[in-house]
Parts: sequence; structure tokens; C-alpha cells
Amino acid sequence: MIVTALDEEHAALVAALSCVLRIDSRGRRILTAEVAGLRVAVESLHGMGNVSAASAASTLMVAWRANYLILVGITGGFESAGVRPGDIVVPDQVVGYESGKLTTEGPRRRPEVYRPDFDLLTAARAVDADEWVTTIRTAPPEPGLPPRIRFGTVLSGEKVIADAESAADLRQSWPKAVAIEMESYGSALAMYRHGGRFLMVKGVSDLADANKDDRWRAYAAEGAAQFTRAVLRRIPVCEQLREADDLAVPGPVMLSICWALADDWTTLAYYFQIPRHELVRYPPGHEPMRLWDWLAVRRRLRELPAALAFIGRQDLAEALMRTASHSGAFKL
Repeated sequence: MIVTALDEEHAALVAALSCVLRIDSRGRRILTAEVAGLRVAVESLHGMGNVSAASAASTLMVAWRANYLILVGITGGFESAGVRPGDIVVPDQVVGYESGKLTTEGPRRRPEVYRPDFDLLTAARAVDADEWVTTIRTAPPEPGLPPRIRFGTVLSGEKVIADAESAADLRQSWPKAVAIEMESYGSALAMYRHGGRFLMVKGVSDLADANKDDRWRAYAAEGAAQFTRAVLRRIPVCEQLREADDLAVPGPVMLSICWALADDWTTLAYYFQIPRHELVRYPPGHEPMRLWDWLAVRRRLRELPAALAFIGRQDLAEALMRTASHSGAFKL
């Protein structure tokens, strides 16, 4: 499932993927395509903003029973991060920065953070420039350097930012931020709740300042669409790797790991950035098993060995990998 918020984003994507118009059994017009063996549906979020994105993405995921959701479109970039108009932004984390608390001392931000799917991000990182840059037919408004892929934090809120001072204030709180937009947080939240896999790909159409205009919109929209097509062609490779490397862990081994994490499960939960409101619902004494379930539903168990090593449980990481590879007996 690929979703867009604006008509021009939708049109660029439909053209890049050579979508076919179909009529479903209820008389609804749908656009589909096939890219490298993947069946793709292209839909609109029918409006800007994270609330709209969360509601629409959730409905579409249920209707299509899709494994992936990719949000594609245009965004504002931060010039202070070295971002240029026409560049493509792919987040390694999405920050919903609007949440907070108003106090007598002023507002206090309480951001929520979501990470894109590991395999989708890996596919995006593997794309070469010659797979997408030369396919952009729209001429850039100004001659210059070719567009680049920028990975980093993307801020997601409910406002269109066209003020350099406001942008600088936000980036002071998140120094690694490369862009700011209005739909990725809601889309990521919807996928988190449905256990699917999320990625955002957006072209930089302005620099979130007073000079914001429409000159780069068409070029940025097509650049994002063409790069998305290149990412889709990489996904089957990642799926084969997933099948080859996926952790096949017997029940007794899973229980042994969970028992051994009785004192470390909270640190592991913070590593995976599981939201606090999820953690408080874990039944006392069963927290490690609920954490394991959280990873399994999201198909992220193969990230567990690296996470265990990072929090200082190299013993569990090595034991888990030995078990998964069937190269030795599991021992604690």
C-alpha cells in the first residue's frame, strides 16, 4: 500500500508506477500496479495532517490487508542540515513533536517516536543514484547538483512551517532532523497498531522558511515517486534475506530467554522504543514474554541478538544466534 496526501503527489506516483485503473466489486475506482513481483495499491489519504493520516491509513490497511505502507510525497527540508530542494528524505525515525504539556513555565514537549521498518529502510539505503535520478522527467526549476538521498530524523506535526525561526527552534531540540512534514507520524502510528511495516519517502519542495513557494513541488513529487519505485524493486531481495536469516526459536528457548531477562527487559524495551503506554499494560511477571510477542508480531525478532548485545547481554545474544543457526545447543 502506497499513500499520498496531495493530488500532485498522487499523480506523480501513478505515472511512475504505470498504475492500472480497476473497478472493484463495489464500483469503487482503484489504482494498482506490479513492481518486481510486488502487488501495489495506490491510495490517497484525502487530506493533510496526522489525524487524517492515522485514520485513513488504518482503514486502508484493513481493507487491503497489506504488509507494507509507504507514505510518499513532498516535505519541507532543513537548510541547516545541508538539505537542498529536490533532495529525497527517508527517516530513520519519525518524531511526533506536537504532544506536550502547558505549564506556568511554558510548554513542555512530550514527543512520540516511531522507527520505520528495518528491511524497508535497508532497501532504501541500497538504492543507487542511477536507479532513479535519470528517470525524473520533470526539469528542476534551477540547474545545479543532482538530488541526493538524506537519511535522518523527520519531525511530524499539524502545522505547515514557513518560518526560519520556528524551524530553527525545532531543530535545536532535534539536531539530527533533516525535514518536517504532517503525515508520517499518523501513518507510522497506524502501522504500529496493525503490526505492519512502514516507510516514508518525500522529496524536498521547500526549506520551511519565508521563501517557501511552489517552484520545486512537481520536481520533488516526481523524484519521490521514482525513488519509491526503485525501493520497491529492492524489497524482494530483502524478503529473501529475511526468510534466510529469520530467527526460528523453539518455545523452550524463548521461555529461557524471557526468564533470563527478568531484570533487563525494561532496558530492552527502551532500546526498541516501545511506547510507555504499551509497557504499563504488561502484566507483572510476564513483561519479557509480552516484549517478545511485540517483536514477533512486527517481524523484528531477528533484531533481538544485536539488541541484547547492545544492552550488555552478550551471553543471551550468542546463545540465541547459536540456536537460530542450529550450530550448537542452547545453554544459559
